[in-house]
Amino acid sequence: MPQKRVNATRMELLRLRRRTTLARKGHKLLKDKLDGLIQRILRIVAEHRRLSGRLEEELAEIFQRLVLSSAQTDPGMLYAAALLPTCRSGVDISLQNIMGVKIPKYELKTKGEPLSYGFADTSAELDASLIKFKETLPKLVQLAEFNKAILVLASQIIEIKRRVNALEYILIPELEASVRFIRMKLAEMERSTTVSLLKIKDIVRAR
Repeated sequence: MPQKRVNATRMELLRLRRRTTLARKGHKLLKDKLDGLIQRILRIVAEHRRLSGRLEEELAEIFQRLVLSSAQTDPGMLYAAALLPTCRSGVDISLQNIMGVKIPKYELKTKGEPLSYGFADTSAELDASLIKFKETLPKLVQLAEFNKAILVLASQIIEIKRRVNALEYILIPELEASVRFIRMKLAEMERSTTVSLLKIKDIVRAR
């Protein structure tokens, strides 16, 4: 109960009013941030879904070509070709700021060419699958970036939602209840003082 935790003084009333005002402002800022992050994550999820659909088709084509190439190429030659890659790939990671949330951004770096073997003893399907995979690789990196962004944003949304609920349903109601309690007590004290003054005034007049 508020009356067990606060002193019914005007100074305390002013302090609690200031805290209530700050809590309401903080609640609004967090609520606005929460709404913005939710809108952003929904856009990323939509982009993730579209990209996943395209990649599913492209990877299915790549694996189909690899299966055909394995059937058309001598296993020894296929193994030898796999041991001669000159293409190297890596990912540079930086951070981008989304409404105060740090989101990793991935940038693919590649060097060399995937076709580093002789074409005489390998099938055209193998060549096509490797070229297609090189074209698809940036999209896979982008999909990984979307996955990480969704995880980070979802974590922040859960945390901010918890803080918004704490302000909305616990702190602000408690502060408002304390303010009402002090105002009631001060009003009672003022009425009691007024009654006492009137009694004193009546006594003085009676003399």
